[in-house]
Amino acid sequence: MNIQQLRYVVAIANSGTFREAAEKMFVSQPSLSISVRDLEKELGFKIFSRTSSGTFLTKKGMEFYEKAQALVKGFDHFENFYLQPEEGEKVFSISSQHYDFLPPLITEFSKKHPQYPNFRIFESTTVQILDEVAQGYSELGIIYLNKRNTKGIMQKLDKLNLEVEDLIGFQTHIYLRKGHPLTEKREIELADLAGLPTVRFTQEKEAYLYYSENFFDTSDSSVTFDVTDRATLNGILERTDAYATGSGFLDSESVHGITVIPFKGESDNRMVYVKRADTELTACAQDFIGVMQAYFDKKKE
Repeated sequence: MNIQQLRYVVAIANSGTFREAAEKMFVSQPSLSISVRDLEKELGFKIFSRTSSGTFLTKKGMEFYEKAQALVKGFDHFENFYLQPEEGEKVFSISSQHYDFLPPLITEFSKKHPQYPNFRIFESTTVQILDEVAQGYSELGIIYLNKRNTKGIMQKLDKLNLEVEDLIGFQTHIYLRKGHPLTEKREIELADLAGLPTVRFTQEKEAYLYYSENFFDTSDSSVTFDVTDRATLNGILERTDAYATGSGFLDSESVHGITVIPFKGESDNRMVYVKRADTELTACAQDFIGVMQAYFDKKKE
């Protein structure tokens, strides 16, 4: 077994056919087939079930594929970290929970620092964000902390050898469509939300409550929409009387049908960034933090 065979398995599983995988891997289809057949013989089980309608992972093959995918991803990062030429173009990657302030922030950063041409912005679940930073795929992760989640998150950070730095404290806000009956209020209380639908970002299966992006418990909502991206969340809010919780840092240039109203309650939320404790930040990351801090300093005024 070798890393190239694992790459072939991942490529076939992702493509669905040996032909497409061979094209993507720049090898002949017979060579690809022989390599996978040799691997299956070594393992003692079939990874793929080949039918007239396509190629499918077997039950054992699915388990093998998931582990192979993680190994290939880790090896690629390891290889890039040590073999990438110092003078080559590098990608600055950040991972974040779903925040509307990211688009204006990253574009402002790009304008101020044209010497950095390549960016990757990865919005995902809290667990994946922390893993991304811990494994070195992203240099920074942006999340929030408050009394409800700090203990659990900090335990996770300690295990992953990560540390946090504060950016800004903020009050919880409620996101609603413009014209929603609650938009007449200057502040919204928990009782105002009773029985309303809610939209929230999906987290990992069986994830602890402290990984949630909701700023308080919304389990008593009449309907719950779990989504994975901001566009879908905003689209549901615009078409229903549902609400979502958030930081209140709304990008008015890209979000037109949504308004935010302060939530009456404790305001112990902190926006923070996460970094690896044993690694010095690159110049690009330091410059990005400077732009990010300036953005939040304006919000304090």
